[in-house]
Amino acid sequence: MLFRRRQTSTKRGLAVALIMVSAAVSGCATAYTEGRTALTLGRYEEAATDFQRALTEHPERIDALVGLGVARYKLGAFDESIEALSRAVAKAPKSQTAQLYLGLSHFQKDDLGPAEERLKAVVDLEPHARTAEQIERALTLMRGDPLSGDVRAFIAASLEHEAQWARDLQDARCAAAAYPPYRYYGLGRCLRTRRGGPQPCCPDALDDHPHRQCSWELTRYVDEGVSKRL
Repeated sequence: MLFRRRQTSTKRGLAVALIMVSAAVSGCATAYTEGRTALTLGRYEEAATDFQRALTEHPERIDALVGLGVARYKLGAFDESIEALSRAVAKAPKSQTAQLYLGLSHFQKDDLGPAEERLKAVVDLEPHARTAEQIERALTLMRGDPLSGDVRAFIAASLEHEAQWARDLQDARCAAAAYPPYRYYGLGRCLRTRRGGPQPCCPDALDDHPHRQCSWELTRYVDEGVSKRL
């Protein structure tokens, strides 16, 4: 148990460090990056405020809208979470994070029809096999006898855990492809793989769409800290 707590603390510290490094590279801490940091640290009220501010400044930011929905879900404000995530899914139906948390929000309210629809949508987006299997098991339970609130909360937490594990693995693999040393390239460019081909840009942790490029310091930091475990 102590090892798991230390491991969780290490992952959380690494995630916060990555966000801070990314902000440093870009030259400023935006409302979105502040929201990401607050969300990672479990300061959900603060995260919701930051994401809302990011949306006021840039209404087109889907990642901030997803972050707002996740923060509201964490606060137990499921109706507000559904409102934000429904808008996000309408604009970005391939966002696994938005589809997952929208499904979980409905599930926590015992709205099993919409919950099943959204969780099926996550499976259709072909997440990691382990995540897909966990969702299928949850769907089987949902179709059985009525579930208590505590059981629903337990199932939702297990799905969150699996999705976070898959994102951590994806980030680590992206970083592990880093090569060669950063001095050969300018800031803001994606790394090249060890085989010489271009490396796919790291997707945003809340958006799931690979449209943001990894900075060299950010990727190098993850590579040094995580790739040895792969």
